[in-house]
Amino acid sequence: MTATFVSYNIASRAMDASQASINIVGNNISNVNTEGYTRQRVDIVSVTTSGKVEKYATPVVSTGLGSKATGTTQLRDPYIDARYRNQNSENNRYETMVKGIGNLEDVFDEASAEALQGELSSYINDLQSLSQTPTSSDIAQVVRSAAEKVTQMLNMYANQLDEIRTEQTENLEVTVKSEFNTYVKNIAALNEQIQREEIYGNTPNELYDQRNLLIDKLSEVSNVKVSMSPADRISENLSIPHYRITIENPSGGQPILIVDNDKYAEMSLDATTDPLDVKLLITDTVGNLRDDANSLVTDGKLEGYLSIINGKGSFASATENDAKGIYYYNEKIDVFAKQFADTMNKLNSEIYESDGAGGYVLNDYSTDPLNLFTDSSGAATANLTARNIQVSTAWLSNPSYINTTRNPVIDPTPTGYEATPAGSDNVLRMIENMSSKVDFKDSDGNIILTGTFNEYMTSVVSEVATDVELYTNFSKTATNVFQTISDTRDSVSGVSLNEEGINLSAFQKVYGAAVRYFNVLDENLDTIINKMGV
Repeated sequence: MTATFVSYNIASRAMDASQASINIVGNNISNVNTEGYTRQRVDIVSVTTSGKVEKYATPVVSTGLGSKATGTTQLRDPYIDARYRNQNSENNRYETMVKGIGNLEDVFDEASAEALQGELSSYINDLQSLSQTPTSSDIAQVVRSAAEKVTQMLNMYANQLDEIRTEQTENLEVTVKSEFNTYVKNIAALNEQIQREEIYGNTPNELYDQRNLLIDKLSEVSNVKVSMSPADRISENLSIPHYRITIENPSGGQPILIVDNDKYAEMSLDATTDPLDVKLLITDTVGNLRDDANSLVTDGKLEGYLSIINGKGSFASATENDAKGIYYYNEKIDVFAKQFADTMNKLNSEIYESDGAGGYVLNDYSTDPLNLFTDSSGAATANLTARNIQVSTAWLSNPSYINTTRNPVIDPTPTGYEATPAGSDNVLRMIENMSSKVDFKDSDGNIILTGTFNEYMTSVVSEVATDVELYTNFSKTATNVFQTISDTRDSVSGVSLNEEGINLSAFQKVYGAAVRYFNVLDENLDTIINKMGV
């Protein structure tokens, strides 16, 4: 027969377990709006009577010794957490790219402003006016002014792209220093506190919440992977998880260890060696410098900024970022500037001149250019880009430097040569070439588009608009998926007031039943002591 006062212990344990459960429900309710809080529950186990063996004991009915609360557990699903963080990284990458490409769209906005295509139309119209009065120096000056506006518009495009690059690089640097480095440092510090608590047998749920919240924020910045193995063996009877966070290598190589228990990595940004190709550098937890971080960071804000700054699109090699970023669009307008300058310069240079032997010959553009457009030197075109294209010094000095005819006056006049000083045939060639299809080539000689100058710029504007729409759709899709995963995680880890209210009522009834059990025991004991045998 079970000892009388064992029943009191059973009732007492029932009250303790119920009270602990009620306290946890209250804690959950009070933290319903706390960022990063994870719903908790009390771990309750049945207390067994086993543990002793009496060979000749009389068999008795085993009733158990009740239940007891052994600790508290957070309700989390590691699989859902991993999905949440992966999707969080993707979502922030697309959001960052939408903002950056939106800035690029503003640069090439032909709808709300009279931009490059408008200046090209004005330049063609002024050439047409010059073709009607080719000897007018006033009209020639108007044409030169129109040409200056074209070059200034190209300069503005390049300068605005530089400004966006500077802004995006500054944002990337802030993300590296104020977010990535801060998060990994604080996570490592929390790991140290958590390990200390776990060694003393405590369950620091609040510290777990702080760490998980920081990891969630870290996943906004970069793709990360969390692991908790192998366990660190503290003593014969105690092992605690070894907490590691890595940036995995997509090619299967060595990952970058950014948190290893209480040790943490540090990231820096190299934007000075090559401003057109910024690099992330990470000193990992053991002090190794990893200069391959650009290829390992594949998601999050970091990847978004890198794609905007370094993205070379179709100009990228196999190992370079192939997103259409600032570099790509800079190259696109450089190609336009070079083709425009080369076309106009060649037409202006290919006029007849004396061959020195009494005859005449077409001037060779490659050896004796009569440039209308040059780089910043004012005479040459070797380093010409959209950033430095300008009207040549010679044309600035003389508005009539533009050759309106291929047959200028040659003194002395060669045999069989007929000069047309008042002709406009060369201006008409310029107008025709501005409206004719040409091959636009990159620096390697590859044709990237065949079309007119207006068609080329239309394709650039359309390409930016398409990219904005594309990444906006990607962002919306990623946001929807992220919200679905977030709702799933909240259903597991979040606090539901309705559910906690039901739990509170249930635990209160259990507590009341335990009190009633006490009363029954008192009545039974009173009967035995005071009423039996009377």
